[in-house]
Amino acid sequence: MATPKTTRELLEGELTSLKEVRKPFEQDWEEIGRLCSPARVEITARPGANSGRVRRRANTATQDSEARKAVRTLVNGMATGLTSASRPWFKLTTRDADLREFQPVKEWLAIVESSIYGFFASTNYYDSTKVQYADLGPMGLGAVVTVEHREYGAVYHHCPVGTYWLGLDDGLRLNTFVREVSPTVDQLMRWVNGNKALLSAMTVQAYDKGDYHTRVDCVHVIERNEDISGKRRSPKIAKPWRSVRWEIGQNDKAILLSEGGFDSQPVNVPRWETVGDQVYCDTAPGFEALPDMRELQLAARRASRVLDNMVKPALQAAAGMSRAQISLDPGTINYVDNLSVQNGGIRPILNLDPRTIEAVRQERERIAQQVNILFYADLFFAITQMDGVQPRNEQELFFRNEEKLTQLGPVVDRVNIEKLEVDVERAFTILKNRGQLPPIPPELESKPLEIEFISVLAQAQKQTSSLAIERAARFVGYLIGAFPEAGIKFDAEQAIDEFALSAGVTPTIIRSDELVKSMKADMERQAQAQTVANAMPAAAQGAQAAKLLSETEVDDQGTSALQRILGQ
Repeated sequence: MATPKTTRELLEGELTSLKEVRKPFEQDWEEIGRLCSPARVEITARPGANSGRVRRRANTATQDSEARKAVRTLVNGMATGLTSASRPWFKLTTRDADLREFQPVKEWLAIVESSIYGFFASTNYYDSTKVQYADLGPMGLGAVVTVEHREYGAVYHHCPVGTYWLGLDDGLRLNTFVREVSPTVDQLMRWVNGNKALLSAMTVQAYDKGDYHTRVDCVHVIERNEDISGKRRSPKIAKPWRSVRWEIGQNDKAILLSEGGFDSQPVNVPRWETVGDQVYCDTAPGFEALPDMRELQLAARRASRVLDNMVKPALQAAAGMSRAQISLDPGTINYVDNLSVQNGGIRPILNLDPRTIEAVRQERERIAQQVNILFYADLFFAITQMDGVQPRNEQELFFRNEEKLTQLGPVVDRVNIEKLEVDVERAFTILKNRGQLPPIPPELESKPLEIEFISVLAQAQKQTSSLAIERAARFVGYLIGAFPEAGIKFDAEQAIDEFALSAGVTPTIIRSDELVKSMKADMERQAQAQTVANAMPAAAQGAQAAKLLSETEVDDQGTSALQRILGQ
């Protein structure tokens, strides 16, 4: 009977197949990294523990920095347009329209939102997100692992491209994430709480020698804790996500550094775009701009060569001058025997047309412009340089860049789903487990919460909805001038709700339907009371006149004037 495989052996088998899926992308990643993001890719062979891999190679491949500037513009644009630290970019809501208008629910959601924003601001969330965008644009994906921290709340660990592998479930969502990590000996000892029995002999020896900063190669697997049938992969882990770590140099494959779990998805890996069931992306700006980035480096080398030939050209001289000491510095005088124009003298071998420099420069600018277009630099400049965040600016952004925003729509949606939803849910779970959120209202206990994104880019994508409401309101206002009854057709209160929802207006400044109904009833009662009050003087005067008429006789029979008026 065969010996059952250990947890590590089973996971190593999965990792082997994951590596085969990733391999076709690695060469392109390395080249893209050299041309526009030299410090972003870490694809290295790992022979075993303590390999001492170099985390960064020297940047000797680039002659032109235009691609790097394009990446920087894209990163800043995405950070400002999707997850700005200075303005709201998400809000919590519920599918139930009535609950959305219920004031206690609105207030609770607003408090939770504020808590999550504060949580993000108190951690390294925005820094890690910006670095993640720097991977996403050029390489097509970026990964961050969120680890709860007893002191800081959470630490967001950015994972360089090339240090992890991905697996998807049948819904094409992330269900397996395997990364290579290299903690120091001191950090590794903290992982295992000083239990040397879990470490390899080489690591223990380094610790005993005091080499605390030596790095040790390890593997960290994060996966959904369920198999195809829905059963837990690890019955002893009662959480939806499982975490397993082991040291590569540990020969005993039954020994793990740790095995635990997470209450919510701890890793997010947004991808720029995928085709079918493709795991990795090969249509990101870095891939599309790769030919142009190669050409850009060649154009830079050509321009340098042309300029060198103009400023310091290759010379030819008479054979008899081979032993002469010649200085080409300005103002020097050279005394040479047999120097004459007839026997050759000293002159350039090539006489370049000065217009060549301009032609090369124009070609370089054309290629650089193409690189900037492929990285959406012009669009993201429009976002980062936009004054304020008023709806007027977002409308202008939409009108001027409607076509490009449409192209970015799928990317924005994918980042919202594969990254930002995961981040908000993870922060919510951590705060809830720490008891830092107010009790949930009874009305929401069985209702799922939804995350709505209200960033600049998300708003620009939804701008068509709010603009349609504005156009309808203006049209109805125009009709009312000629046809006053047309106003009956337009529900102004619902239009306000829909516009505020589309524009991402803070819910606390929009009154609920119940409160508006109550206020309208109060206004009607006040109007009725005022009408009665206004009628009181006239009624009093009428009563006094009636009394006077009733007391005035108009004939000998005692008929009063009031009776005569009433026909009595």
